[in-house]
Amino acid sequence: MPDDAEILATRPDASSFAAPAYPPGLGVVDNLLAEPRRKQIADFLNQGGWRFGWKSNAKTDNFSFWHKHFAGSFYTDHYDKNGQGRQYDCADELHRKVPLLHGLWLDLEKGPLAGHTLVRCYANGFPFGSEGSIHTDALSKQSFTSVYYPHDQWHPNWGGETVFFNRERTDIIASIYPRPNRLVMFEGTLPHVARGVSRICPMLRVTLMFKTEIGPLNP
Repeated sequence: MPDDAEILATRPDASSFAAPAYPPGLGVVDNLLAEPRRKQIADFLNQGGWRFGWKSNAKTDNFSFWHKHFAGSFYTDHYDKNGQGRQYDCADELHRKVPLLHGLWLDLEKGPLAGHTLVRCYANGFPFGSEGSIHTDALSKQSFTSVYYPHDQWHPNWGGETVFFNRERTDIIASIYPRPNRLVMFEGTLPHVARGVSRICPMLRVTLMFKTEIGPLNP
Protein backbone atom coordinates (compact mmCIF):
# COMPACT_ATOMS: atom_id res chain seq x y z
CA MET A 1 0.00 0.00 0.00
CA PRO A 2 1.40 3.46 -0.88
CA ASP A 3 1.77 5.86 2.02
CA ASP A 4 0.02 9.24 2.17
CA ALA A 5 3.05 11.09 0.77
CA GLU A 6 3.07 8.92 -2.36
CA ILE A 7 -0.66 9.42 -2.88
CA LEU A 8 -0.33 13.18 -2.56
CA ALA A 9 2.65 13.25 -4.88
CA THR A 10 0.57 11.78 -7.71
CA ARG A 11 -2.43 14.01 -7.16
CA PRO A 12 -2.74 16.79 -9.79
CA ASP A 13 -2.50 20.33 -8.50
CA ALA A 14 -5.30 22.85 -8.87
CA SER A 15 -3.77 24.43 -11.98
CA SER A 16 -4.56 21.24 -13.90
CA PHE A 17 -8.24 22.13 -13.61
CA ALA A 18 -7.97 25.78 -14.63
CA ALA A 19 -10.71 26.92 -16.99
CA PRO A 20 -9.48 26.88 -20.60
CA ALA A 21 -9.23 30.10 -22.59
CA TYR A 22 -11.82 30.74 -25.25
CA PRO A 23 -10.96 29.14 -28.60
CA PRO A 24 -9.58 31.26 -31.47
CA GLY A 25 -12.17 33.45 -33.12
CA LEU A 26 -14.22 33.86 -29.94
CA GLY A 27 -14.04 36.56 -27.26
CA VAL A 28 -16.16 37.77 -24.32
CA VAL A 29 -16.51 41.16 -22.62
CA ASP A 30 -18.40 41.27 -19.31
CA ASN A 31 -20.01 44.30 -17.64
CA LEU A 32 -20.09 46.09 -20.98
CA LEU A 33 -22.33 49.02 -20.01
CA ALA A 34 -23.08 51.10 -16.95
CA GLU A 35 -26.35 49.95 -15.36
CA PRO A 36 -28.53 52.94 -16.42
CA ARG A 37 -27.51 52.44 -20.03
CA ARG A 38 -28.00 48.68 -19.93
CA LYS A 39 -31.50 49.23 -18.58
CA GLN A 40 -32.27 51.82 -21.26
CA ILE A 41 -31.33 49.38 -24.04
CA ALA A 42 -33.15 46.47 -22.38
CA ASP A 43 -36.32 48.55 -21.98
CA PHE A 44 -36.15 49.61 -25.62
CA LEU A 45 -35.73 46.04 -26.87
CA ASN A 46 -38.63 44.82 -24.75
CA GLN A 47 -41.04 47.24 -26.41
CA GLY A 48 -43.30 46.25 -29.31
CA GLY A 49 -42.25 45.79 -32.91
CA TRP A 50 -41.32 42.10 -32.76
CA ARG A 51 -42.21 39.85 -35.68
CA PHE A 52 -42.57 36.10 -35.28
CA GLY A 53 -41.31 33.63 -37.86
CA TRP A 54 -37.54 34.07 -38.04
CA LYS A 55 -35.43 30.89 -38.28
CA SER A 56 -31.75 29.98 -38.00
CA ASN A 57 -32.10 27.95 -41.21
CA ALA A 58 -35.13 29.09 -43.19
CA LYS A 59 -35.23 25.98 -45.42
CA THR A 60 -34.85 23.29 -42.78
CA ASP A 61 -35.97 24.51 -39.34
CA ASN A 62 -39.39 23.56 -38.00
CA PHE A 63 -39.51 26.16 -35.23
CA SER A 64 -39.41 29.95 -35.36
CA PHE A 65 -38.62 32.77 -32.96
CA TRP A 66 -39.18 36.52 -32.58
CA HIS A 67 -37.08 39.01 -34.52
CA LYS A 68 -36.49 42.76 -34.91
CA HIS A 69 -34.49 44.21 -37.79
CA PHE A 70 -32.95 47.66 -37.23
CA ALA A 71 -30.49 48.34 -40.06
CA GLY A 72 -28.44 46.73 -42.82
CA SER A 73 -29.06 43.88 -45.22
CA PHE A 74 -31.21 40.96 -44.11
CA TYR A 75 -28.78 38.67 -45.93
CA THR A 76 -25.26 37.61 -44.98
CA ASP A 77 -22.56 36.70 -47.49
CA HIS A 78 -24.18 33.23 -47.67
CA TYR A 79 -26.54 34.81 -50.20
CA ASP A 80 -24.14 36.97 -52.23
CA LYS A 81 -23.64 34.22 -54.82
CA ASN A 82 -27.36 34.54 -55.65
CA GLY A 83 -27.17 38.30 -56.00
CA GLN A 84 -29.39 38.94 -52.98
CA GLY A 85 -28.98 41.64 -50.36
CA ARG A 86 -25.48 42.96 -50.87
CA GLN A 87 -23.84 44.10 -47.67
CA TYR A 88 -23.22 47.79 -47.02
CA ASP A 89 -22.04 50.04 -44.20
CA CYS A 90 -25.28 50.60 -42.28
CA ALA A 91 -23.98 52.80 -39.43
CA ASP A 92 -25.69 55.93 -40.81
CA GLU A 93 -28.93 54.01 -41.33
CA LEU A 94 -28.82 52.81 -37.72
CA HIS A 95 -28.19 56.39 -36.58
CA ARG A 96 -31.31 57.60 -38.44
CA LYS A 97 -33.56 54.75 -37.30
CA VAL A 98 -32.36 53.89 -33.78
CA PRO A 99 -29.98 56.50 -32.30
CA LEU A 100 -29.85 54.59 -29.00
CA LEU A 101 -28.34 51.51 -30.62
CA HIS A 102 -26.12 53.61 -32.85
CA GLY A 103 -24.59 55.08 -29.71
CA LEU A 104 -23.73 51.59 -28.52
CA TRP A 105 -22.23 50.79 -31.92
CA LEU A 106 -19.99 53.88 -31.70
CA ASP A 107 -18.63 52.62 -28.39
CA LEU A 108 -18.01 49.15 -29.80
CA GLU A 109 -16.33 50.65 -32.86
CA LYS A 110 -13.93 52.53 -30.59
CA GLY A 111 -13.29 49.49 -28.38
CA PRO A 112 -13.58 45.73 -29.00
CA LEU A 113 -14.77 46.12 -32.61
CA ALA A 114 -12.23 48.73 -33.74
CA GLY A 115 -11.54 48.36 -37.46
CA HIS A 116 -14.91 46.69 -38.13
CA THR A 117 -17.65 47.93 -40.50
CA LEU A 118 -21.26 47.48 -39.36
CA VAL A 119 -23.37 45.60 -41.93
CA ARG A 120 -26.41 44.64 -39.87
CA CYS A 121 -28.07 45.26 -36.49
CA TYR A 122 -31.01 43.21 -35.21
CA ALA A 123 -32.45 41.44 -32.18
CA ASN A 124 -33.85 37.96 -31.53
CA GLY A 125 -36.32 36.82 -28.90
CA PHE A 126 -36.76 33.25 -27.63
CA PRO A 127 -39.73 32.29 -25.46
CA PHE A 128 -40.08 28.73 -24.16
CA GLY A 129 -40.85 26.45 -27.12
CA SER A 130 -38.79 28.38 -29.67
CA GLU A 131 -35.66 26.65 -30.93
CA GLY A 132 -32.69 27.61 -33.05
CA SER A 133 -30.47 25.16 -34.92
CA ILE A 134 -26.73 24.86 -35.52
CA HIS A 135 -25.64 27.27 -38.24
CA THR A 136 -22.93 29.67 -39.35
CA ASP A 137 -23.46 33.38 -39.98
CA ALA A 138 -20.96 33.85 -42.80
CA LEU A 139 -18.57 32.23 -45.25
CA SER A 140 -15.64 34.60 -44.71
CA LYS A 141 -13.37 34.75 -41.67
CA GLN A 142 -13.49 38.53 -42.10
CA SER A 143 -17.14 38.42 -41.00
CA PHE A 144 -18.01 38.68 -37.31
CA THR A 145 -21.10 38.55 -35.13
CA SER A 146 -21.33 40.20 -31.72
CA VAL A 147 -24.15 39.19 -29.35
CA TYR A 148 -25.15 41.36 -26.40
CA TYR A 149 -27.28 39.99 -23.52
CA PRO A 150 -29.18 43.05 -22.21
CA HIS A 151 -31.41 41.49 -19.52
CA ASP A 152 -31.04 42.38 -15.85
CA GLN A 153 -30.98 38.82 -14.51
CA TRP A 154 -30.52 35.22 -15.59
CA HIS A 155 -30.62 31.88 -13.80
CA PRO A 156 -28.67 28.73 -14.74
CA ASN A 157 -31.90 26.72 -14.76
CA TRP A 158 -33.32 28.93 -17.47
CA GLY A 159 -31.04 27.58 -20.25
CA GLY A 160 -30.52 29.84 -23.27
CA GLU A 161 -26.77 29.37 -23.68
CA THR A 162 -25.00 30.22 -26.95
CA VAL A 163 -23.16 27.03 -27.85
CA PHE A 164 -20.21 26.85 -30.28
CA PHE A 165 -19.06 23.73 -32.15
CA ASN A 166 -15.92 22.68 -33.98
CA ARG A 167 -15.88 23.00 -37.76
CA GLU A 168 -16.94 19.37 -38.16
CA ARG A 169 -19.85 19.93 -35.74
CA THR A 170 -18.85 16.84 -33.80
CA ASP A 171 -18.14 18.47 -30.43
CA ILE A 172 -18.76 21.59 -28.36
CA ILE A 173 -15.80 23.98 -28.10
CA ALA A 174 -17.49 26.62 -25.91
CA SER A 175 -20.80 27.30 -24.22
CA ILE A 176 -21.46 30.94 -23.36
CA TYR A 177 -23.79 31.61 -20.46
CA PRO A 178 -26.19 34.51 -21.22
CA ARG A 179 -24.87 36.52 -18.32
CA PRO A 180 -26.53 39.95 -18.06
CA ASN A 181 -24.56 42.79 -19.67
CA ARG A 182 -22.22 40.36 -21.48
CA LEU A 183 -20.97 40.73 -25.05
CA VAL A 184 -19.68 37.73 -27.01
CA MET A 185 -17.84 38.28 -30.31
CA PHE A 186 -17.04 35.52 -32.78
CA GLU A 187 -16.07 34.72 -36.35
CA GLY A 188 -19.19 34.22 -38.44
CA THR A 189 -17.80 30.95 -39.77
CA LEU A 190 -18.00 29.27 -36.33
CA PRO A 191 -20.94 26.83 -36.11
CA HIS A 192 -23.17 27.85 -33.22
CA VAL A 193 -26.70 27.67 -31.86
CA ALA A 194 -28.83 29.61 -29.40
CA ARG A 195 -30.26 26.98 -27.08
CA GLY A 196 -33.91 27.32 -26.14
CA VAL A 197 -34.98 28.44 -22.70
CA SER A 198 -36.48 26.04 -20.16
CA ARG A 199 -40.16 25.92 -19.25
CA ILE A 200 -39.46 27.68 -15.95
CA CYS A 201 -37.85 30.71 -17.61
CA PRO A 202 -40.21 33.64 -16.87
CA MET A 203 -38.99 35.99 -19.59
CA LEU A 204 -38.12 36.32 -23.26
CA ARG A 205 -34.46 35.55 -23.99
CA VAL A 206 -33.51 38.73 -25.85
CA THR A 207 -30.21 39.17 -27.68
CA LEU A 208 -28.96 42.19 -29.63
CA MET A 209 -26.68 41.48 -32.58
CA PHE A 210 -24.14 43.53 -34.50
CA LYS A 211 -22.82 41.88 -37.67
CA THR A 212 -19.56 43.34 -38.92
CA GLU A 213 -16.83 42.93 -41.51
CA ILE A 214 -13.09 43.56 -41.27
CA GLY A 215 -11.59 45.14 -44.35
CA PRO A 216 -13.40 45.91 -47.63
CA LEU A 217 -16.97 44.72 -47.98
CA ASN A 218 -17.84 42.00 -50.46
CA PRO A 219 -18.33 43.57 -53.91
